[in-house]
Amino acid sequence: MARYRSFLFAEATVGEGFLILDARESHHLVRVFRAKVGATIEVLDGKGTRYLGTIEIANGKSVRVAVESVERVNAPKPRVTLLQSIPKGKAMDLILRMATEIGASVIQPVFTDQGEHGQLKMDKWQLIMIEACKQCGLSYVPELSEPCSLGDWLQATPIAEGALRIMASLEEGSRPLLETLNAAGSLDEVIVAVGPAGDFSVAEYDQLRDSGFKAVRLGANVLRTETAAAYILSVVDQVAR
Repeated sequence: MARYRSFLFAEATVGEGFLILDARESHHLVRVFRAKVGATIEVLDGKGTRYLGTIEIANGKSVRVAVESVERVNAPKPRVTLLQSIPKGKAMDLILRMATEIGASVIQPVFTDQGEHGQLKMDKWQLIMIEACKQCGLSYVPELSEPCSLGDWLQATPIAEGALRIMASLEEGSRPLLETLNAAGSLDEVIVAVGPAGDFSVAEYDQLRDSGFKAVRLGANVLRTETAAAYILSVVDQVAR
């Protein structure tokens, strides 16, 4: 029998040997997926815990799950942070989804000279990440940090020992990404910076470099910002983990 998968939102109830899902997840299970009593289900909390059990009450407003086992998973290492310039349009939705699927630990949206500066939809972004987590069965949802300017983040975040900072760069002389990762050895944290469609400005490149970021080349072609984010995170995941 296929196993359903849900997310444990703050409105859910966790009891001794049971869970009661919130109205949104309950509606999705019963009204959309037609889940029935007795169906197997896993419920993810996005913080490393997953509950495995069966549906004992299939109510469209409050599904009750009989919990049979609880699994806890350690956070993956190294801790990977995506320092992402907020792009214009809907590209950030795709970036958040792909970054979650690939396994980013933290996503820090930043305002840059050539990026987006309008109103942001943080609640929507959080839901996009949760849906990606559910779809892939991930134990952890990335931490979505409050957006800030690139300069403010750099000023407030000192270089940590055991951390590697790299930035996707179109500058001449940038080293290949794989070469830079292999030379770094064992790492506790990797921070990857990806610029907007118009690239980081000269001043921003200088700021990043002064803050310990190494310029890396992502292949021979110029990539869209969403493609660059997926590319660099994927290579980091394969090499550093």
